[in-house]
Amino acid sequence: MEKSKDGSDGKNLGCGTAIQDRPDAPMPVGRTDPDYNMRHKERGHALVLAYENFSSSGPPRRSCAEHDVHIVTKAFKKLNFVVTTHWDLRKEKFLATLKQESERDHSDHDCLAVVVMSHGGVNNNKEEFIWTYDNKVDTTELWKNFTPEKCPSLAGKPKLFFIQACRGENVDKGVRLQRPRGLQVQTDSLPIERDYAIPLYADMLMMWASYPGMFAFKSGNNGINGSVFLHFLSKVLTEDGDQHDLSSMLLRVTREVAIVYESYVPGNFDLDKNKQIPYTVSTLMRKVFFNPK
Repeated sequence: MEKSKDGSDGKNLGCGTAIQDRPDAPMPVGRTDPDYNMRHKERGHALVLAYENFSSSGPPRRSCAEHDVHIVTKAFKKLNFVVTTHWDLRKEKFLATLKQESERDHSDHDCLAVVVMSHGGVNNNKEEFIWTYDNKVDTTELWKNFTPEKCPSLAGKPKLFFIQACRGENVDKGVRLQRPRGLQVQTDSLPIERDYAIPLYADMLMMWASYPGMFAFKSGNNGINGSVFLHFLSKVLTEDGDQHDLSSMLLRVTREVAIVYESYVPGNFDLDKNKQIPYTVSTLMRKVFFNPK
């Protein structure tokens, strides 16, 4: 049978029409709702995969790991997540832990959060990786098990991934924005729903500490005592978590990392006075509010 331009067989399939080989999953929110359903019994799991130590053939120790885990745990607990931390997992156990989480029943959960703290980089094929204790693992392994057909109890729910790791060895010296001369700047202080289908990679958000190819900094200055990205992420979630939607909060995180922070490594031109900006990829279709439970 001849295919139409959209790849179908030419039949007029309505939104509620079942398609062979398309799996089913429970509907947690109506098709036109602007916000995700955050009224389940529980907020959900926050899975923290933290690395401080590595094998002798791996990268150097991450001395800020304990502090990073502390502030992230505090922030996500305030948002009513159940936080589980795994330390220094080997690659096999790392992958098994993610798969095990995807196989849990999340029916009573609003969403899922995964936070990874490690070293990272780009391989010879330009593919990003993060380090486990004993080996590298492709970054896409973080979310590959959480698509709706593999984890139906999270279908239609936010799946949030926060990645603290370098994405290369390049640095960003930034640019100075100057006020135009002679220009004065003014400042001002679930009803019944028909079935519907969603893409497999919908409802995900991935936020990295830095732009692709760029270094991700840690600091001991200006009230920061660990990874810069996780410092501001935890700060904003703690301060604004019950007031603003997630997208607005992550805009603030991006802005504060980019503007407030500048590396301070006197005597090292390459690493001194550099800027950093988080990088977000999102297929979220609705707003996420962490309503009080």
